[in-house]
Amino acid sequence: MTNASYIMTPVTRPVAPQVATVFRALYGDSFPVQYVYHADQIMQEISTERLAAVLAFDAQQGDAIGYASVYKNAPNPRLWEGGNLIVVPGRGGDDLAWLLLEYFMDRSNLPGPPADGFFSESVCHHYFTQVGCAKVGFRDCAIALDQLDASSFAEHRPDTDRVACLVQFFEQTDQRKPIYLPDCYTVMLQALCGPLRPRQLLTAAAPLPESGATVCTDHYYERAGTWKLSISAIGADWSAWLDQLLAEARQRRVTSLQVILAASLPCVAAAVEQMRQRGFFFGGLFPRWFGVDGIMLQQVLGKEPGYDGIRLYTAEARDLLAFIRSDRETVLNQHEG
Repeated sequence: MTNASYIMTPVTRPVAPQVATVFRALYGDSFPVQYVYHADQIMQEISTERLAAVLAFDAQQGDAIGYASVYKNAPNPRLWEGGNLIVVPGRGGDDLAWLLLEYFMDRSNLPGPPADGFFSESVCHHYFTQVGCAKVGFRDCAIALDQLDASSFAEHRPDTDRVACLVQFFEQTDQRKPIYLPDCYTVMLQALCGPLRPRQLLTAAAPLPESGATVCTDHYYERAGTWKLSISAIGADWSAWLDQLLAEARQRRVTSLQVILAASLPCVAAAVEQMRQRGFFFGGLFPRWFGVDGIMLQQVLGKEPGYDGIRLYTAEARDLLAFIRSDRETVLNQHEG
C-alpha cells in the first residue's frame, strides 16, 4: 500500500527490527508491552496469527516513521484488538495516522477466518484515536479508569499520573446466544447494546452455583500496574475467589483491576452483587469478548480515579463516564454503610 509520501508494508522478518525503532522514538524503552522491542518475538506472534502489523516508511528517505497493529487478547479467537498506532514525532502528519488507522479495516490485510469484530482501547488524554474510531463506525462500550501509567507517554503528556482508556468496538458478525443482564446495570447495558447488532437480552435471575470452580484467564501488565481477568465460568468458590483476587492484586500493587464476566452466565447478577459488596463498580460492555458479550467491573486500587484528565469525544462516552462515577459512589457508600 503506497501513496506519494509513504510506503506501507506488512511486518515481515527483514523489517521487524524497525518496529522497535518506531516505539523508541515515542516511548524510549518503557512501552508496557515489551515484545515490540524484540523482532523474534514479534515474528512469533505473527506466525501464530495472534498479531498482524504494518510499518510505514518515508518514501523519500526510506526510514520507518509509523506503525499500527491488531492482535488477539480476548478469549474469543475471532476478536481482534487494534492498537499501538504510532507516528514518529515530527514525521508523517495526520494523513499517515489516518492511513494506519484504516489499514486493517480492509479484510485482505488480516490473516485467518472472518473476524467477529475489532476493539480499540483509545487513550482518554487526547481525542485523536477516539475520533478516528468513531468516524469509521466504532461504538463506545466501556471505560477503564487509570489503566495506563502516564510516564510512558512522551508526546501528548497527560495532566495526571494515570491514563484512562475508552473501549470502542466495531462488530462484523451476529451474536446468536442470549446474554443476561443484572438489574442494577440493565438500562445502561441496553443503551450500550443499542448501536450494535441485535441481541437477545434476558434478565439474570439464577443464583450462584453450588458446585464447580471459577474459570479465569488473565493478562497482567506489571509495568502499567494493570490486571485484566476474563471469567468464563463461575463456581461455588466465587466468594473466596474474589477475596483471593483482591489480596493478590494489593500484593502486586495493581492500580487498574478489571474483571470481565461472560454475560452468557444466568448467574451473572448474583456474581455482580458479590463484586459490588467488595468495592467493584461498573466499567462497561465488552462485546463478543467470549464469543458472547462480557460485562466489565473494575476497581482503582490505592488512589482516587483520575477523572480530571479524561477527555471524551462523544456524548455517549461522557454519559457512560457519568454512570461509572455514580455507580462507584453508590458502591462506596454501601460498602461504608
